Amino acid sequence: MNQEEEVMAILAEECAEVIQAISKCNRFGMDNSKPGKPKTNRQHLEEEVGDLVAMVDIMIDLGIISVAAVDFAAVAKVEKLKQWSTVFQALPEANATNLQ
Repeated sequence: MNQEEEVMAILAEECAEVIQAISKCNRFGMDNSKPGKPKTNRQHLEEEVGDLVAMVDIMIDLGIISVAAVDFAAVAKVEKLKQWSTVFQALPEANATNLQ
């Protein structure tokens, strides 16, 4: 396995871990925790998203993907969500400006 394949394999694993953390938040509540575990579901989700962001940063640093292309795609996604979803209806104005 070369470096690019390894990075993408780890990225895929992190994506799966984010999905699992989201499922736990939805099933058991953001601020609940599994008995015997010190972190809430929210804290676990934050940790897993951080791991995912780290892998995206590594892909950018290694030149596997372009930061400009990622930024462009992120802006396009926000615009689609504004048009086709209710995500921004309840978002406080201070947070909404960070996504524009």
